[in-house]
Amino acid sequence: MNEARLRWEMLNLIRKEKFDIILPIAMKENKIDMWIHVIREGNPDPLTLDLGGDIGYFVFSNRGEGRVKRAVFGGYEDVLQELGVYDVYGSEEELSKFVSKRDPKNIAINMSEWLAVADGLSYTGYQKLIKMLGEKYAKRLVSADQLITDFRTRRVTSEIVLYGQLCETARRLLERALSNEVIIPGKTSLEDVGWWMENQLLAKGTRSTFDFCTPHIIHSAKSDKTETQSKNYIIQRGDLMQYDYGISSMNYGTDFKRVAYVLQEGEAKVPSGIQNGWDQALKARDVIRKNIKVGVTAEETLKNIGSALDKAGFTYIHLDLDPMLGGGPGLEPNKNQKYPGKTEITVDCHCVGNTGNSEVASGPSIAGFRPDRAHLIIKPNNLFAFEFIAYTPVKDWGGRKVRFNIEDNAIVTENGVEFLYPPNERILLIH
Repeated sequence: MNEARLRWEMLNLIRKEKFDIILPIAMKENKIDMWIHVIREGNPDPLTLDLGGDIGYFVFSNRGEGRVKRAVFGGYEDVLQELGVYDVYGSEEELSKFVSKRDPKNIAINMSEWLAVADGLSYTGYQKLIKMLGEKYAKRLVSADQLITDFRTRRVTSEIVLYGQLCETARRLLERALSNEVIIPGKTSLEDVGWWMENQLLAKGTRSTFDFCTPHIIHSAKSDKTETQSKNYIIQRGDLMQYDYGISSMNYGTDFKRVAYVLQEGEAKVPSGIQNGWDQALKARDVIRKNIKVGVTAEETLKNIGSALDKAGFTYIHLDLDPMLGGGPGLEPNKNQKYPGKTEITVDCHCVGNTGNSEVASGPSIAGFRPDRAHLIIKPNNLFAFEFIAYTPVKDWGGRKVRFNIEDNAIVTENGVEFLYPPNERILLIH
């Protein structure tokens, strides 16, 4: 089996389907007559795999005819012709004539103040482009950020299938990593687990979405917090941990978590206080799931989720600061705490797909600390990280809270939120 050929064919199928089905919709909805995406050789662009080339002026023009006309100027013609997705090929010098002939009312280009994947055009590249187009068309340039957002977040069936397969690969690796196959309590370090994962990815021809990362200790029955923060920490019995991981392959990246508990001697299950926190988190997930729908902005969706959580008996906490930077409630106990106490919930449902990184992925972000994406409408087949944090007081811990960061990748269809693989339903047990 020629794996390289199969991957090339799959990516090209996705490319064809996106150009045929999604691009006309995205251009029409955003009222864009022409899109020119400039990629300079030696300056990698986020849309290289989407468009199929790493050099050239990729031009898409829409005259309301249904099909978007596609041209490439200054690219490697022999390589691009093999794709079979472009209509016109030419030199850089022919770009101006092509644009003039079609006389677009506006031209979207890859420059953006807020979206990194739509900001690949350099300043010198911009200066060269406006010189090539001339003053008349230089005045018609607009940002392609909203167009690129809609082009990427509206998914075709082939890429949903591919992404689901990648997610399932990631799920199996994560659950193996947090098992006795890899972890021997008292012997295995957090770093050991991280390198095991890297070796698995190397063997599969994939890579990590993030930098090298290890599991994180949520709580330890035996070790001090200052000890557990080291990657050299040896995993102990009574440790509760989570692994936040993503894998990337063929222009796509995942981002989700799994949680595990290392049983102490004589234990057969997770302690009741921890289990209660987990159960409350899953109940909150059901509430959040029911309130994410197509056709609603991220901002309005977040308001709906907050109201629904409060009505369901949770305490919704709106975040203006990323939890990674210190946002969210503290873990210390409330002196007036009664049991069972209320679970506090923060929400960070962000886009994934072509990248697992929430800060650069295009699309709506259902989180208070990304206001630049709050206005975006959730479109059909939007892939996203279904992520939130649940803080539940544990009586056996003197009222301190157990913090569960629940995250799985999912898709929003006309039917609501659907999972691409079995989501996290249990705390994994390490014996």
